[in-house]
Amino acid sequence: MVLEQGAVHVKISRVAPFVVAAAVFSFQACSDTTSIIPALVADSTITKDVAVSAGDAIATAVSDMLANESASSLSAVIGDIAPEIVYNRTRTCYDANGGVVTNCVPLASVRKIITHVVLNGSRSGTSGDPQIRTVSWSGAVHRTADDTLQRNFTGSTESSRTHSALSTGHDTTTFSDGTISRFAAETASDAVKALTWNLPHSQNPWPVSGKIVREVAVHVVATRENETVTRDVSRVVEVTFPADAQGNVVLTINGKTCNLNLVTHITSACH
Repeated sequence: MVLEQGAVHVKISRVAPFVVAAAVFSFQACSDTTSIIPALVADSTITKDVAVSAGDAIATAVSDMLANESASSLSAVIGDIAPEIVYNRTRTCYDANGGVVTNCVPLASVRKIITHVVLNGSRSGTSGDPQIRTVSWSGAVHRTADDTLQRNFTGSTESSRTHSALSTGHDTTTFSDGTISRFAAETASDAVKALTWNLPHSQNPWPVSGKIVREVAVHVVATRENETVTRDVSRVVEVTFPADAQGNVVLTINGKTCNLNLVTHITSACH
């Protein structure tokens, strides 16, 4: 049976015949079956899953931008880079007049750097309230990004750096709480909008302004015992800076707000 609600598509598969019969009876007895969404793929559940996945991706993107600076021989403070992810970077440097600076040398003449990044690997973690329910998750990441770095000068002193980027991702993640498993295949498009760090990085580890917007389409397959439910949804995730001294920022997703910590990559307190 396929239940359709606007742009949301839900497919339910069950093995036991008596369950199918019950579903048919429910369909006949209810005049508004198009509003039914099974608990396995309820809006609140999927939104929390996407928030966890997107929060990790956004925190990774912030670290990656600093790593791009370091790879270009610019000083930067970089957090822990997951060893499970492999990066491939190529870059082009430009001077103040827009001319290409070959091999980015001399660095003093470079004012803009465009870095093309390809990353592939895996990730894992946990989410949820440990006193109520802990959800473990793991999966694969496949992303590409084009990061444009602008070096900003006050007189002859570099005072800040601004990153703008576009990226795409094709990630797969499985969430499990022991009795229920949800597999999510995500196709994401990210926009980094004028993310600015003041210098030096050692005193300013987090962006002081800017925004990251992630638009993601998700295909979910949820299973429990003999029941399988599939659903296709879309979500928009936004993080607006600055962060606080501990690296906490507010993550919003379809009207809900969560806390994202850029150090731990953990998304929590969604409401």
